[in-house]
Amino acid sequence: MDIAVVGCGFAGLAAAIAFRQCGHAVTVYERSGGIPDTSAAISLAPNALRCLQILGVRDEYPPSAAAHTLATVRTDTGRVLIRSSLARFAGGAEYCLAPRTRLLNSLLEQLPAECVRFSRRVTDVQPSGEVLIDGEQRRFDLVVAADGVHSVCRRNLWPDDAAPRRTGITAWTWMVDETLDDGYGAVWGRFAEFGILPLADGRTYVWGGARPGHAELTRYAGWPDPLPVLIGAVEPDRLSTVELTEVSPPRRLAHGRVVLVGDAAHAMRPLFGQGAALAMEDAIALARGGVAELARRRHRMVAMYWASRCGSAVTMPKYRALAAARNALLPLVPDRVFTSGVGMVSHRRRPPGTA
Repeated sequence: MDIAVVGCGFAGLAAAIAFRQCGHAVTVYERSGGIPDTSAAISLAPNALRCLQILGVRDEYPPSAAAHTLATVRTDTGRVLIRSSLARFAGGAEYCLAPRTRLLNSLLEQLPAECVRFSRRVTDVQPSGEVLIDGEQRRFDLVVAADGVHSVCRRNLWPDDAAPRRTGITAWTWMVDETLDDGYGAVWGRFAEFGILPLADGRTYVWGGARPGHAELTRYAGWPDPLPVLIGAVEPDRLSTVELTEVSPPRRLAHGRVVLVGDAAHAMRPLFGQGAALAMEDAIALARGGVAELARRRHRMVAMYWASRCGSAVTMPKYRALAAARNALLPLVPDRVFTSGVGMVSHRRRPPGTA
């Protein structure tokens, strides 16, 4: 088949690699000029690592020596709610955190240069497989719509489905050029949450989120250590600030020859750190099992979408009563039970062909 992939993120690159492995001709169209350099990192849970194995880059991301480092979930007053290892919080026996830009470039290097067309804008798609690219019309046997949360393909062919939904939540990510002695894990308060994780190169990765009216980063400088130091180390030009947007999965993932994958199909809050993993799962499932296999994954997409959306009520509750209930009940849950529940997210439904 002659296949067009719209978008050069995790879903798009994984789709291009997986379809080429199956012997198809693939062209990727990306409107930006290249892979963006961001301060974000990707937690590689077991299902993500299985996808990277299939895509040929698993060996570039060995398990971190910090896998068994102690990590905690604490309240904004410092009370410990959950205590376990980084690997168990990630859902497996291994722990690996990769800079987003590096991981995307690793996938890009699996494709020949002529396969990926940067600075090419897709403005229209049709169920027949016709694609308008910078004013030029081309027809493909299959169009993989991997163009993200604000997908042109989705907007054109799925106009009656829910539009991207603004959550109002401000998300921050940044990296600090130092290694911590302790303090890894998460801090859950009311209206806001933070995560602190080690990178293999010795840096520390920090992410945070806050509800509307509470999105001033400096107001959290009084939260438990090491947040005051990490917030104080923020360099404005290395801080990423975005508003989280989500997309509920449509009832049909295919419209004629056009198929939605990744954030174009199911953008969700990053509570479980599964966005990139699910995008790669989609792509591999589509390439190896066709639209029918992708459709069988829809229940997983819906479950993850709602779990991540409802989970914010636990990690950053709006109401004092919910925060009090969380703080009272979570310490009663055995740490192993809690981390096993988190791990189930990354162990379910392997892509076709995964060992």
